[in-house]
Amino acid sequence: MIQLYSILAACILAPLVASWLSVDIYRAFSIEVGSALGIIGFSTILIAFLISGRTRWISNLINIDQAMRAHRIVGIIALGTVFLHPFFFTGSLSGGDRPWDPTRVLTITTEFEAMASGVIAFLLVPSFVLLAMWHSKLEYRYETWRWIHAIGGCVLVGLVLHHTLTAGRYSSQEVIALLWVAGSIVAFASIIDSRFIRGLSKQQNPWSVTKIEQVTPKQWSLTVSPSNNQKLKYQAGQFAWLTIEKGPYSMEEHPFSISSAPADGEHLTFLIKELGDFTNNLSRIQVGTRAYVNGPYGHLTVNNRNEPGIVIIAGGVGIAPMLGIIRELQLTNDPRQMQLIYGNRDDSQIAFKDELDPLDPLYVIAEPTAQWNGARGVIDTELLQNNLSQEQLHDWLFVLCGPPAMLEGVENFLKGHSVPESRMLSERFNFG
Repeated sequence: MIQLYSILAACILAPLVASWLSVDIYRAFSIEVGSALGIIGFSTILIAFLISGRTRWISNLINIDQAMRAHRIVGIIALGTVFLHPFFFTGSLSGGDRPWDPTRVLTITTEFEAMASGVIAFLLVPSFVLLAMWHSKLEYRYETWRWIHAIGGCVLVGLVLHHTLTAGRYSSQEVIALLWVAGSIVAFASIIDSRFIRGLSKQQNPWSVTKIEQVTPKQWSLTVSPSNNQKLKYQAGQFAWLTIEKGPYSMEEHPFSISSAPADGEHLTFLIKELGDFTNNLSRIQVGTRAYVNGPYGHLTVNNRNEPGIVIIAGGVGIAPMLGIIRELQLTNDPRQMQLIYGNRDDSQIAFKDELDPLDPLYVIAEPTAQWNGARGVIDTELLQNNLSQEQLHDWLFVLCGPPAMLEGVENFLKGHSVPESRMLSERFNFG
């Protein structure tokens, strides 16, 4: 995560540094602070587009929960910088053309168009960011929020770009202006790619539901197969965005971990828990229903690793990608040793127990019945201390997936036992 935040910081500050290097004369300190805040605000807005656009090279570097956290962080930065930006400007005001001041060093514009786009953006940013942060608590559908987010983001970029080019001091420099235009084009292109170009690809490669079964009281196993024998090339542990009963351009697509193994054929299986509008209606889905798949994404994979063994720690529906990894290891006769620690609220939520039992897993139940004979409680420091060997802590790979609180505790335990981040792969399944 330190590397991720360092890259983000460099990307956010790069336009500011370029702007400072483009001029020889600087204005009063408070005005330069105001400009810096505006530049940082615009760059974070553009970066937010790239993070959320499912850009392949980004998804290969960070997993989905890291991308979501990074997206929220840059959103908060944008909120703070854009809000504070105008309060630092003082000095000579000017309306109309300023032929005596082509680089906008001496004056601050009061032209209506230049100011209007900035004022609208100033009002839009906080409502936009807060709506994104609290969308799960508001009573409107997931796809409605995604449309608002996409369209609102495009409008915001257009407003900020116009304000930057017409009122910004540094954007009077041609190179800086071109930099902002190029960044905005990339942002718009990421939306076009994710919403339309990939929609076209999905339309040409439809899938269909071939099996659906309830495996626990709240979890379903759903299998889809390609209608044109176009197999998805993926690695065990990755995820895909799934659209069911909607068109290829629909906003109603959901990220689910793939629980099947690449070596098991062209079909994809997803383990899905009932949590929202779509997942609560899984029982209505019929075999033969049209589906669309966008993926794969994520890097929770154990391919090309040289550790002698793998400790798999899953909480709840976090077992989904682990099933894909376990199945792939078994189907390919992988020689690496494996230990599974799998936590749930109660034993009725253990998915595919008959399949997992031969692995001699450690099932951990938080609210056990009187008949439960296994481990009780949660996956915490004491449980890990009692069930992980020094050899595992020293040499093995740790693959983690589950709720944030569980993962934070496990990661802190492993770091406390000198397990480097290079031997920890983790993914949180709660992005709210």
